[in-house]
Amino acid sequence: MIALIDFVSRVVGDIGRFVDIFLNDLILGAGDPLSALLVVVGQVILFGAVAAFGYAAVGALLGEIGVNLPSLGGRGRSE
Repeated sequence: MIALIDFVSRVVGDIGRFVDIFLNDLILGAGDPLSALLVVVGQVILFGAVAAFGYAAVGALLGEIGVNLPSLGGRGRSE
């Protein structure tokens, strides 16, 4: 239980640290807009991938109890 609490506190602290590094080092400190743009685009792509995988995982779990979510991309089971 203590390991879980340490993990959650570390993740929350790292999110705040990332925001601090992003604002102070990339945007305000370096003055390089390309670096900031690359970080933002990378985060958007990562978030999209995690969201799609999460949707598929939740859909698979809900499919086991009989709840069907709409498929992404239109290639779901045809019934």
